[in-house]
Amino acid sequence: MIERYTPQFTHKDWIDNQDRVQAGGEDGINRRFHLLEAEFAGLADKQINPIIDVLGAPTRHLTLVPALTRYTDAGADVPAWAQGVDMVEKPTNTAEAHGFMNVVLPDGVLVRSLLVTGTNQSSTGTLTVNLKGRKIDNTGGGAKTFISSTRLDVAAQPLEEVKITNESFRYFLTVEVTGAELSKPVKVFCIQLVYQ
Repeated sequence: MIERYTPQFTHKDWIDNQDRVQAGGEDGINRRFHLLEAEFAGLADKQINPIIDVLGAPTRHLTLVPALTRYTDAGADVPAWAQGVDMVEKPTNTAEAHGFMNVVLPDGVLVRSLLVTGTNQSSTGTLTVNLKGRKIDNTGGGAKTFISSTRLDVAAQPLEEVKITNESFRYFLTVEVTGAELSKPVKVFCIQLVYQ
């Protein structure tokens, strides 16, 4: 968010017959500096701050129903989520579930937070949702985690600035639960990215 302009200039009044300028009077240095202060205040209130308010990037929300794809790791199947119409859930009698989905954000935006809604009735299960990216070149380098959430209904903040650069990265979400009690449900209803 762009910080609003605040006048920083303040004038310490000069003292007549001690300072080398005329302090008082209609054309004294005190009056001139107070007029300058008023000018800066008027400039901030009437010109600069309204422009900043108009130009400031609005906050946007990308709200996603998780539609997760199963995958393999080193040729072995990874336990997948059970896909519902508007949510995913860990299958009964499994301790984990994994999936990913593609995400497209406007180029150049800054990701501010990641919010996950759902329910985790397992006291031992850890639910983790990550926004990741991988360079689009063919080097096969590892994926970079940009923001991670391990708590439901609490927006996770990035540890460092996350600027979307579609010309060099492709972005995706990973959603996984590990160590869950076999019969306890774990569900993800919504993933929301907030950006400017």
